[in-house]
Amino acid sequence: MARPTAIILPTLGRPHRVAPLLANIAEATSGPHRVYFVAEPHDTATIEAVEASPAELILNRGPGSYASCINTAYHATSEPFFFTGADDIRFTPGWLPAALAEMDDPAIGVVGTVDPLHEFPDQSTHSLVRRRYIAEESGCFDLPNTVLYPYHHGYCDTEFLAVAKARGAYVYCEQSRVEHHHPGWDWLGNVRSDDERYDATYAKGNSRHWEDLQTFLSRSRAWSSRLEPNSPATRSLLKFLRRNRGLRGRLRYAYRAAGDATGLSLAARRLRRIMRRDAA
Repeated sequence: MARPTAIILPTLGRPHRVAPLLANIAEATSGPHRVYFVAEPHDTATIEAVEASPAELILNRGPGSYASCINTAYHATSEPFFFTGADDIRFTPGWLPAALAEMDDPAIGVVGTVDPLHEFPDQSTHSLVRRRYIAEESGCFDLPNTVLYPYHHGYCDTEFLAVAKARGAYVYCEQSRVEHHHPGWDWLGNVRSDDERYDATYAKGNSRHWEDLQTFLSRSRAWSSRLEPNSPATRSLLKFLRRNRGLRGRLRYAYRAAGDATGLSLAARRLRRIMRRDAA
């Protein structure tokens, strides 16, 4: 049975990634699908690159954020399944049929894909989503018919997966691999600025990281008690929430930020590694 899928790719100021992404999708994706790039109305370079391609263009009508792009595209498309992509990913052959196979279970609304960037399995950034799941239950616990809560940048995918897990509507597909070619994160949770891939789009997300973190910690109280610690990724998330909520978390973040600013944190980490090595 054909299962048309919308591949949604927010492209925030990176017109040079349009053509390589389309070539990668053509090589790695089988089955009926349509590619949608989401661009900001003022980003003429990206708009021109998409208009010169066989892909569809959607203009983001909300704030200039990843979540807004995904939510805009969800309402502008109609395929029964959609993939929450980005412009810094690479698809591998067979990813879509494997993810769609998990949708044979009608209770599943979100299928997580394998991303080697993450420390643990069962921890995805980009997912295949059943449209009916969003229409009936929403991706947020408090906003109807919405995929992602409108964070400025960070934590929107983390909350989305956690809510689906709490509802029993999530599954992780080990046969569906979508690589996130991303600089990674430092120990404060910011995108690493010492990587050659770091650019203005990542810098914009970093500028609102603290605000997004506090929003995420506050909102997590509504769903974290329903999470079953049945995977390394979920146990890691619950540990993160315990360590970072409230005054203790604020003090811990300030201590680490001060250490990063002075260079002392790096020296302390190196000393701990030396001590562990000597002890072994």
